[in-house]
Amino acid sequence: MTGRTVGYVGLDHHHAQPYLRTLETLPATVTAACEPNPAFDPSSVGALDEVPVYDSLEELLAGAAPDAVFLTLPNRDTPAAIEQAVDAGVDVYTEKPAARTAAELERVLGRVDGTDATVGVSYPWQSHPIATELQALVDDGFFGDVWAFDARFVASQMAFRDTSHYIFDADASRGGILQWLGIHWLQLLARLLPAPIERVNANAQSRTDGVDVEDAMTLQLETTAGTLGTLQCGYFLGDGLYDTQFDLYGSDGRSCWDPMGREFGFEGETALQLDDASGDWSSTPHRTITHEYDPTPGYGGSWGKEFVEAFFAACDDGRDPPVTLRDALDVLRIVDAAYESAETDQWVAVERADS
Repeated sequence: MTGRTVGYVGLDHHHAQPYLRTLETLPATVTAACEPNPAFDPSSVGALDEVPVYDSLEELLAGAAPDAVFLTLPNRDTPAAIEQAVDAGVDVYTEKPAARTAAELERVLGRVDGTDATVGVSYPWQSHPIATELQALVDDGFFGDVWAFDARFVASQMAFRDTSHYIFDADASRGGILQWLGIHWLQLLARLLPAPIERVNANAQSRTDGVDVEDAMTLQLETTAGTLGTLQCGYFLGDGLYDTQFDLYGSDGRSCWDPMGREFGFEGETALQLDDASGDWSSTPHRTITHEYDPTPGYGGSWGKEFVEAFFAACDDGRDPPVTLRDALDVLRIVDAAYESAETDQWVAVERADS
C-alpha cells in the first residue's frame, strides 16, 4: 500500500476520532478536513492534527486535492458527497450505510459506474478474526444446512446519549438503532448466510421524548433457502454497556459468539463456541476458538485497520474494496423492508437487484 493524502469530511461524528486514529497507523496523511456544521468546533477532535479545516467538501477538494476522502456525514448528505468526490476523481471511504434508503444509494451507483474511482463502505466487522473464521466454517460445510440464526445488538439507553445529535434525527438519518447499530449484524448475516434474506417482519418502538427515530426494534428474517432468524436491537442498558450475540444453527453444527462483551473496546480476548452434531468431531464435539486482541488504536483495533488497509489496496490495484456500494445497497434493501414492515405490520419482501 502506497502512502496517500486523505481529506477527512464530517468531524461531528462519533467515529471521526477513531477513524483518524486508524489513519495514523497507516501510510496515509490527513492533509485537510471539512466540517459543514458551523456550530461544531473542529479543535474538539483530539486526533486531528493542525490541518486546514474547510466549510464544504467542494472547498476541500479544490484546496487540498487529496487522493481519497473519508466521509462520516449524515446519511442524508452522504450520497451527494460521494458523487462530488468521484466527479473530482477522488477515492471514497464512507461510513455505513452511505444513504438513508436503497433508492438514494442506487442513484449513486449510476454516477460511480464507469469511473476509475474506488468507493468503499465501512462495515469492518466482516474483517474480525472470528467473523472470518465463521465464513470459513460456512464455506467448509461445518454447519451443514443453516437452519436458523439469533443476533442481538443492545446498547446503553437514550438517557445516556446526546439525543440532539443528527444520528437521532429522522430527516438526517432516516432510522434509529437499526440503521446505526443493528445494521452491522444485518450486513454480517448477508455476507455469511449461504442464501440471501428474502423477507422481513419487524416491530419498532420509539419511547424517548423528543426523538423521532426508533430506540427498539425486533426483526424476524427469512432467507430464500428457508433459514429463519431474529435480530433484537435496543437502547436498553446502563451507561456504556453492551449486550451482543451472533449465533448460527445448522443441521451439522452450531456457533455462539458474543462479539463485543460488556463494554465497547477491543482488548483482552473474545471466543467462538462451536458444537458439532455431524459426528465429525466425535472425540471433542464442543470446541472453543479464542482470539486475543492485539491492542491497536483506532476503530476496530487491528482488524479495523486491516479493513481500511484492504480499501487502500483496492484503490492501488483497481480491485473491489472489501464492501462495495452494491454490497451496501443489498443491506439497505433489507433495512427498507424492515422499516416498511414496522409501519405496515406485515411481512415485506426484500427487493432484489434482478426484481
